[in-house]
Amino acid sequence: MYFKKLDLNFTPPEFKLGEREMEYGLNIDNEFRGIWYSGIKEDPDFELKKFIPEKYRDQFIVQLMEINFFILPHIDSGGKSVINFYIETDKCLTQFYEIKNNAKPFQIDNQTNGCVYNREDLDEGPSFIARPGDVYILDVSKVHSVIPLSEEKVKRKAFCLATSSIDFKELEKIMS
Repeated sequence: MYFKKLDLNFTPPEFKLGEREMEYGLNIDNEFRGIWYSGIKEDPDFELKKFIPEKYRDQFIVQLMEINFFILPHIDSGGKSVINFYIETDKCLTQFYEIKNNAKPFQIDNQTNGCVYNREDLDEGPSFIARPGDVYILDVSKVHSVIPLSEEKVKRKAFCLATSSIDFKELEKIMS
């Protein structure tokens, strides 16, 4: 299993955006295109953490993820699993993949232990289309991409509660 939609309802809480902490992408025509994560100026009990049992909350960081372009198939750097609270989705497909034999991963700027794959080195696996208000848990140690389904400029936002210490199977049990 690569992802699971949670039966949760949320309203995006009020928040103050912090500094941009990380970005992956390209500058095209003097515009950054890709994915970036910004910190949230939060109190220790950021509202969305209430969905996580209290004893696990300190194992999650909260960031705002923003996407404005196709995101290459990749494995996240540093994270094992994430809970995404989708705010804006712009009809994008989150696609997971299986790695073919002899695939040649590579890294782009800012990646640590994560990597990127060419699509020809992968077989398509399960996928989903998130809608605003949806909450999904994802196994970000598996290869995945974000594919816009229209030609319009993408504007995708989600609160990400990411953990580097809890794998997907354990997170699935915690959030059941």
